[in-house]
Amino acid sequence: MKKIDIERLNRENFRSMMNALSRPGSIERIEPLFDSHLLAIANTLLYAEVSYFYKGNEDFELINAITNAKDSNEKEADYLFCDTIDENLFEAGKVGTMKDPEFSSTYIFKCKDFSGTKVKISGPGIDGSFNTFLPISKEFISKFNEKNSYFPLGNEVFFINENAEILGLSRTSKLEIL
Repeated sequence: MKKIDIERLNRENFRSMMNALSRPGSIERIEPLFDSHLLAIANTLLYAEVSYFYKGNEDFELINAITNAKDSNEKEADYLFCDTIDENLFEAGKVGTMKDPEFSSTYIFKCKDFSGTKVKISGPGIDGSFNTFLPISKEFISKFNEKNSYFPLGNEVFFINENAEILGLSRTSKLEIL
């Protein structure tokens, strides 16, 4: 049986996530936990004081046992995990309040790859702007811009592809369809 240093794995994956979020559109690597990149991210983010919602087929039982996080519904969860990019789920999550913007939802979506809609990304962490492809529809982009239009309210969104790569969009990111 292979020995896993979960604390080291969590630190490395958290660093990758923060790098991806601080430079929206950049791609970082994620190390798997129990042969799953989604479970690795869940284990990195979840702990007893937060809640989550999961829509998909992965087995979260071990993550529940390790983290003791609260299973919740999509309207109340701090973290929303999904095996697909689900626009309705994205619309359901909380954006925080002006007094407590940190009480918003963070989304983690699995996707095949990062191809899709060509966009221009701008905002903090980006020198000017740059063009790239994101695995989201024009409707998702519209919802993302709407939910993140009144800073500090909004959501952070991560995409994990089949190649163990992660891409992040912060609530301060601005997306323009090209």
